[in-house]
Amino acid sequence: MTIVYSIATMAGLFGIVFGFWGQSTLKSPYDTYAALLLPFSLVLGLGGALLLCVPHFFTGFFNLFQ
Repeated sequence: MTIVYSIATMAGLFGIVFGFWGQSTLKSPYDTYAALLLPFSLVLGLGGALLLCVPHFFTGFFNLFQ
C-alpha cells in the first residue's frame, strides 16, 4: 500500500502544480478546469501524505459504525 499512497501524494502534487500553472496560462474555459482541479488535488495529496505517514489512520473511524 505504500506505493499507492506515494502515487496519490505525487498525483496530488502534480495536480497542484498543474492547477496553478493552468489557471494563469491556459485560455478559457480550460483555466477554470485547472482552477477546479486545485482543491481536489490538495485533498488527494494531503490524504496520500497522511496515509503514507500513518497507514491505519482511518481504520478507527470506520470501526465506529460497526
